[in-house]
Amino acid sequence: MSHRELRPVDLVSIAAPGDIVAIVGAGGKTSTMFVLSRALAAAGRRVLTTKSTIIYRPTMARSPGVVEIPAELWATELPGLLDERREVTVVTGSAGGPDRWQGVPASQVEELRDAAGADCVIVEADGARGRLLKAPAEHEPAMPESAGVVLPVVNLRAVGRAVESEHVHRPEWVARLLGIPESGVIGVEHLPKVLLDESGGLKRAPAKARVWPVLAGVDAVEPWEVEALLQRLVGHPRVGGVLTADRDGRYAALEG
Repeated sequence: MSHRELRPVDLVSIAAPGDIVAIVGAGGKTSTMFVLSRALAAAGRRVLTTKSTIIYRPTMARSPGVVEIPAELWATELPGLLDERREVTVVTGSAGGPDRWQGVPASQVEELRDAAGADCVIVEADGARGRLLKAPAEHEPAMPESAGVVLPVVNLRAVGRAVESEHVHRPEWVARLLGIPESGVIGVEHLPKVLLDESGGLKRAPAKARVWPVLAGVDAVEPWEVEALLQRLVGHPRVGGVLTADRDGRYAALEG
Protein backbone atom coordinates (compact mmCIF):
# COMPACT_ATOMS: atom_id res chain seq x y z
CA MET A 1 0.00 0.00 0.00
CA SER A 2 1.42 3.36 -0.99
CA HIS A 3 1.77 6.03 1.68
CA ARG A 4 -0.62 8.97 1.35
CA GLU A 5 0.17 12.35 2.81
CA LEU A 6 -2.67 13.48 5.05
CA ARG A 7 -3.34 17.16 5.54
CA PRO A 8 -5.36 18.78 8.32
CA VAL A 9 -8.61 20.44 7.26
CA ASP A 10 -11.28 22.40 9.07
CA LEU A 11 -14.08 20.36 10.63
CA VAL A 12 -16.55 22.52 8.74
CA SER A 13 -15.41 20.95 5.46
CA ILE A 14 -16.97 17.63 6.48
CA ALA A 15 -20.54 18.82 5.95
CA ALA A 16 -21.89 20.93 3.10
CA PRO A 17 -24.96 23.17 3.47
CA GLY A 18 -28.06 21.00 3.40
CA ASP A 19 -26.29 17.86 4.57
CA ILE A 20 -27.72 15.32 6.94
CA VAL A 21 -24.86 13.78 8.92
CA ALA A 22 -25.40 10.35 10.50
CA ILE A 23 -23.10 9.12 13.29
CA VAL A 24 -22.94 5.40 14.07
CA GLY A 25 -20.76 3.00 16.04
CA ALA A 26 -19.50 3.39 19.60
CA GLY A 27 -17.08 5.15 21.88
CA GLY A 28 -17.51 8.80 20.95
CA LYS A 29 -20.70 9.45 18.96
CA THR A 30 -22.23 12.09 21.24
CA SER A 31 -18.96 14.00 21.66
CA THR A 32 -18.42 13.95 17.91
CA MET A 33 -21.95 15.21 17.28
CA PHE A 34 -21.55 18.24 19.51
CA VAL A 35 -17.97 19.07 18.47
CA LEU A 36 -19.06 19.10 14.81
CA SER A 37 -22.23 21.02 15.64
CA ARG A 38 -20.27 23.74 17.48
CA ALA A 39 -17.80 24.06 14.61
CA LEU A 40 -20.58 24.43 12.04
CA ALA A 41 -22.52 26.91 14.18
CA ALA A 42 -19.37 28.98 14.75
CA ALA A 43 -19.00 29.15 10.96
CA GLY A 44 -22.49 30.66 10.70
CA ARG A 45 -24.48 27.50 9.92
CA ARG A 46 -27.91 26.81 11.41
CA VAL A 47 -27.50 23.35 12.96
CA LEU A 48 -29.92 20.84 14.46
CA THR A 49 -28.79 17.80 16.46
CA THR A 50 -30.90 14.82 17.45
CA LYS A 51 -31.00 11.04 17.74
CA SER A 52 -33.02 8.64 15.65
CA THR A 53 -33.27 6.41 18.74
CA ILE A 54 -34.05 7.06 22.41
CA ILE A 55 -32.12 9.98 23.94
CA TYR A 56 -30.93 9.73 27.54
CA ARG A 57 -30.90 13.10 29.24
CA PRO A 58 -27.43 12.80 30.83
CA THR A 59 -25.85 12.29 27.40
CA MET A 60 -27.32 15.60 26.25
CA ALA A 61 -25.49 17.59 28.93
CA ARG A 62 -23.17 18.98 26.26
CA SER A 63 -26.02 20.35 24.17
CA PRO A 64 -26.33 24.15 24.08
CA GLY A 65 -30.09 23.68 24.40
CA VAL A 66 -32.63 20.86 24.13
CA VAL A 67 -36.14 21.68 22.89
CA GLU A 68 -39.12 19.32 22.93
CA ILE A 69 -41.20 20.02 19.84
CA PRO A 70 -43.58 17.61 18.10
CA ALA A 71 -43.30 17.31 14.34
CA GLU A 72 -46.45 19.35 13.64
CA LEU A 73 -44.82 22.42 15.23
CA TRP A 74 -41.36 22.18 13.64
CA ALA A 75 -42.11 24.68 10.85
CA THR A 76 -43.56 27.30 13.20
CA GLU A 77 -41.14 27.07 16.14
CA LEU A 78 -37.74 25.91 14.91
CA PRO A 79 -36.82 28.63 12.35
CA GLY A 80 -37.03 31.34 15.02
CA LEU A 81 -35.08 29.25 17.53
CA LEU A 82 -32.31 28.70 14.99
CA ASP A 83 -32.20 32.44 14.22
CA GLU A 84 -31.68 33.04 17.92
CA ARG A 85 -29.34 30.19 18.90
CA ARG A 86 -27.80 28.78 15.67
CA GLU A 87 -27.53 25.36 17.35
CA VAL A 88 -30.48 23.39 18.80
CA THR A 89 -31.07 19.78 19.91
CA VAL A 90 -34.55 18.53 19.00
CA VAL A 91 -36.56 15.86 20.83
CA THR A 92 -40.19 15.04 20.16
CA GLY A 93 -41.49 13.90 23.55
CA SER A 94 -41.01 11.70 26.58
CA ALA A 95 -39.95 8.09 26.08
CA GLY A 96 -41.44 6.49 29.16
CA GLY A 97 -39.23 7.81 31.93
CA PRO A 98 -37.87 11.01 33.48
CA ASP A 99 -34.45 10.55 31.85
CA ARG A 100 -35.59 9.40 28.42
CA TRP A 101 -36.63 11.45 25.42
CA GLN A 102 -37.90 10.33 22.05
CA GLY A 103 -35.66 11.58 19.26
CA VAL A 104 -36.59 12.10 15.61
CA PRO A 105 -37.29 8.93 13.59
CA ALA A 106 -34.86 8.36 10.74
CA SER A 107 -37.72 8.66 8.25
CA GLN A 108 -38.47 12.22 9.41
CA VAL A 109 -34.99 13.73 9.55
CA GLU A 110 -35.25 15.26 6.07
CA GLU A 111 -38.64 16.74 7.02
CA LEU A 112 -37.03 18.19 10.17
CA ARG A 113 -34.27 19.87 8.16
CA ASP A 114 -36.67 21.39 5.66
CA ALA A 115 -39.28 22.52 8.20
CA ALA A 116 -36.65 24.26 10.32
CA GLY A 117 -34.70 25.75 7.44
CA ALA A 118 -31.56 24.21 8.93
CA ASP A 119 -28.25 24.21 7.07
CA CYS A 120 -27.31 20.87 8.63
CA VAL A 121 -28.86 18.14 10.76
CA ILE A 122 -26.54 15.86 12.73
CA VAL A 123 -28.15 12.60 13.82
CA GLU A 124 -26.82 10.08 16.29
CA ALA A 125 -28.24 7.07 14.47
CA ASP A 126 -27.07 4.26 16.72
CA GLY A 127 -26.88 3.24 20.36
CA ALA A 128 -23.98 1.56 22.17
CA ARG A 129 -24.68 1.99 25.92
CA GLY A 130 -21.38 3.75 26.52
CA ARG A 131 -19.23 0.92 25.19
CA LEU A 132 -16.04 1.39 23.16
CA LEU A 133 -16.91 -0.72 20.12
CA LYS A 134 -19.96 -2.28 18.49
CA ALA A 135 -21.33 -4.01 15.44
CA PRO A 136 -24.95 -3.43 14.47
CA ALA A 137 -27.66 -6.01 15.10
CA GLU A 138 -30.22 -6.83 12.41
CA HIS A 139 -32.43 -3.83 13.21
CA GLU A 140 -29.56 -1.31 13.44
CA PRO A 141 -28.61 1.40 12.74
CA ALA A 142 -31.57 3.79 12.48
CA MET A 143 -30.00 5.38 9.39
CA PRO A 144 -31.69 8.27 7.56
CA GLU A 145 -31.98 7.34 3.87
CA SER A 146 -31.07 10.92 2.97
CA ALA A 147 -27.80 11.00 4.93
CA GLY A 148 -25.14 12.74 2.85
CA VAL A 149 -22.31 12.11 5.33
CA VAL A 150 -21.75 9.05 7.54
CA LEU A 151 -19.34 9.07 10.49
CA PRO A 152 -18.68 5.54 11.82
CA VAL A 153 -16.98 5.72 15.24
CA VAL A 154 -14.65 3.42 17.18
CA ASN A 155 -12.63 4.09 20.32
CA LEU A 156 -9.03 2.86 20.31
CA ARG A 157 -9.22 2.18 24.04
CA ALA A 158 -10.89 -1.06 22.91
CA VAL A 159 -7.56 -2.29 21.51
CA GLY A 160 -6.07 -5.05 23.64
CA ARG A 161 -9.40 -5.82 25.33
CA ALA A 162 -11.46 -8.96 24.91
CA VAL A 163 -14.69 -9.01 22.92
CA GLU A 164 -16.80 -8.92 26.08
CA SER A 165 -19.85 -6.91 27.09
CA GLU A 166 -17.87 -4.79 29.57
CA HIS A 167 -16.21 -2.99 26.67
CA VAL A 168 -18.13 -4.05 23.57
CA HIS A 169 -21.79 -3.55 22.70
CA ARG A 170 -23.28 -6.62 21.04
CA PRO A 171 -20.09 -8.71 21.44
CA GLU A 172 -21.61 -11.66 19.60
CA TRP A 173 -22.10 -9.46 16.52
CA VAL A 174 -18.57 -8.05 16.77
CA ALA A 175 -17.08 -11.55 17.07
CA ARG A 176 -19.10 -12.68 14.05
CA LEU A 177 -18.04 -9.64 12.02
CA LEU A 178 -14.36 -10.11 12.84
CA GLY A 179 -14.36 -13.90 12.65
CA ILE A 180 -12.88 -14.31 16.14
CA PRO A 181 -14.18 -15.91 19.37
CA GLU A 182 -16.08 -13.74 21.84
CA SER A 183 -13.10 -14.22 24.16
CA GLY A 184 -10.76 -13.00 21.41
CA VAL A 185 -8.67 -9.85 21.79
CA ILE A 186 -9.35 -6.75 19.70
CA GLY A 187 -6.37 -5.51 17.70
CA VAL A 188 -5.79 -2.33 15.72
CA GLU A 189 -5.96 -4.47 12.59
CA HIS A 190 -9.61 -5.27 13.35
CA LEU A 191 -10.80 -1.67 13.37
CA PRO A 192 -11.04 -1.01 9.59
CA LYS A 193 -13.53 -3.88 9.29
CA VAL A 194 -15.58 -2.60 12.22
CA LEU A 195 -15.64 0.87 10.65
CA LEU A 196 -16.02 0.14 6.95
CA ASP A 197 -17.59 -3.27 6.46
CA GLU A 198 -21.10 -3.35 4.97
CA SER A 199 -22.12 -5.32 8.08
CA GLY A 200 -20.31 -2.86 10.36
CA GLY A 201 -19.97 0.90 10.20
CA LEU A 202 -21.28 1.18 6.65
CA LYS A 203 -24.41 -0.85 7.22
CA ARG A 204 -27.34 0.98 5.58
CA ALA A 205 -25.10 3.90 4.62
CA PRO A 206 -26.55 5.51 1.47
CA ALA A 207 -24.47 4.68 -1.60
CA LYS A 208 -23.64 8.32 -2.33
CA ALA A 209 -22.87 9.34 1.26
CA ARG A 210 -19.40 10.66 2.00
CA VAL A 211 -17.70 8.61 4.73
CA TRP A 212 -15.48 10.03 7.47
CA PRO A 213 -14.43 7.38 10.00
CA VAL A 214 -13.87 8.68 13.54
CA LEU A 215 -11.01 7.36 15.68
CA ALA A 216 -11.60 8.34 19.29
CA GLY A 217 -8.99 7.72 21.98
CA VAL A 218 -6.08 7.85 19.54
CA ASP A 219 -3.62 8.34 22.39
CA ALA A 220 -4.46 4.85 23.69
CA VAL A 221 -2.13 3.20 21.15
CA GLU A 222 1.28 3.97 19.67
CA PRO A 223 1.54 6.80 17.09
CA TRP A 224 2.83 4.40 14.42
CA GLU A 225 -0.26 2.24 14.91
CA VAL A 226 -2.48 5.27 14.42
CA GLU A 227 -0.60 6.22 11.25
CA ALA A 228 -0.91 2.70 9.82
CA LEU A 229 -4.61 2.68 10.62
CA LEU A 230 -5.12 6.07 8.97
CA GLN A 231 -3.43 4.83 5.83
CA ARG A 232 -5.68 1.77 5.67
CA LEU A 233 -8.78 3.89 6.13
CA VAL A 234 -8.00 6.53 3.52
CA GLY A 235 -7.20 3.75 1.07
CA HIS A 236 -10.88 2.77 1.08
CA PRO A 237 -12.71 4.13 -2.00
CA ARG A 238 -15.57 5.64 0.01
CA VAL A 239 -13.49 7.45 2.62
CA GLY A 240 -13.07 11.20 2.15
CA GLY A 241 -11.05 11.72 5.31
CA VAL A 242 -10.72 10.72 8.95
CA LEU A 243 -11.53 12.42 12.24
CA THR A 244 -9.34 11.76 15.27
CA ALA A 245 -9.92 12.62 18.92
CA ASP A 246 -7.73 12.18 22.00
CA ARG A 247 -8.77 11.55 25.60
CA ASP A 248 -9.04 15.28 26.22
CA GLY A 249 -11.58 15.72 23.44
CA ARG A 250 -9.27 17.46 20.97
CA TYR A 251 -10.48 16.70 17.46
CA ALA A 252 -8.62 16.88 14.17
CA ALA A 253 -9.86 16.28 10.63
CA LEU A 254 -7.41 14.76 8.14
CA GLU A 255 -7.91 14.52 4.40
CA GLY A 256 -5.77 12.68 1.93
